[in-house]
Amino acid sequence: MLRAFLPAALIAAVMSAIYMLPPFEEVESALDMELDDFLGSWETRVYPPSEKELKILAGDTKFSKAHCMRRRVEEMSYIHGTSPIDVVDLSVVLSGHDLANSIHRPERCMPAQGHRSLQSSKSVLELPTGHQFPITRILSKQDVSYGPEDDRQQVTRNCLTYYFFVGHQRITESHTERTLIDIKDRVLKGDAQRWAYVSATMPYAEVEEREFGDPPDLEMADKKIRQLLAELAESNIAWGQIIR
Repeated sequence: MLRAFLPAALIAAVMSAIYMLPPFEEVESALDMELDDFLGSWETRVYPPSEKELKILAGDTKFSKAHCMRRRVEEMSYIHGTSPIDVVDLSVVLSGHDLANSIHRPERCMPAQGHRSLQSSKSVLELPTGHQFPITRILSKQDVSYGPEDDRQQVTRNCLTYYFFVGHQRITESHTERTLIDIKDRVLKGDAQRWAYVSATMPYAEVEEREFGDPPDLEMADKKIRQLLAELAESNIAWGQIIR
């Protein structure tokens, strides 16, 4: 008899606890979604999210996406009369009220964008001002299609991606940690915070295969993309409200 009563009592206790929780209050991410025309020496050219992103993610999800470009002056060619341009694809996605349908673990959606052979590792991004925070680094191969519909061609390129999440007071490189922070803040504080998911992707070339105009090698690509993210973090994060 007691064993049959326990599940009902547990459910009743949980339901009663719900009414003791603080009311939810939406709090904004510490990251400003507005992208300036320049991030340091990088020029930003904003573009809209894809129709697929708009359909899959919740309606109140917000986007700031841009191709960030900078001329590679260290490889100026007097023969070609110019220097190559580095391009980083920068994406900032701001979660809506329903966090589960706004942002998720990036490794889950990258295969749908043609990425494969993903290799993830953890790192720390240090800013010139002394701020620092954890980030995730991913190496992948991306299959990219181009050309007219009746004659599509495909190439494979090496890609370097970095990402991190910015909440109201915390920055994390982990989707799992972000979820736990969000649950704790909702239960204890009543804070339904909006999280900004920042990712940046840049192609790179193998050293022995590089020719003029090709993407930089991995070491240089790593330096360039980290420098861009440092510019974004320094200018767009409200560091005064970040808990270290």
